[in-house]
Amino acid sequence: MKIVDKRKWPRVLGVVLAVAGVGLMTGCHRSPEERINAVSEKIADKFDFNEQQKALLNDIAADVKKDFAEEKAVRQSLYGDFKTMLLSEELDKAKIKEVIKQRQARMDARTDKYIDKVSALHKSLTPEQKKELVEKIEKFHKKWE
Repeated sequence: MKIVDKRKWPRVLGVVLAVAGVGLMTGCHRSPEERINAVSEKIADKFDFNEQQKALLNDIAADVKKDFAEEKAVRQSLYGDFKTMLLSEELDKAKIKEVIKQRQARMDARTDKYIDKVSALHKSLTPEQKKELVEKIEKFHKKWE
């Protein structure tokens, strides 16, 4: 006995994907700022940070939130540009390359700031915390091998 007729498979698959998509979209009810706070709190808790380390981490999180907010306006304007490009007859390859270059330049500009702050946080870690950090990274890496 067949469970689903061959002609119904596309519909069944469509319903399953729609339900899964709705589940994924509604799965996270936090704003990006709340997620940044939650992640920084989890990091501080997992590695048993002292007050100085928490302050350094909070400084990094504050910068990430600020940069995310600044980038939001750029993302929203690009959304309109990409929508227009997708509706056109042909994609503007030069415009797409320019958008990618501009985004890379913005990322490069922030790199030094973040590297300096992460370096200061790293310098404050104890040998045990560094060892635990390496273990967490190795565990994460194994999942993706």
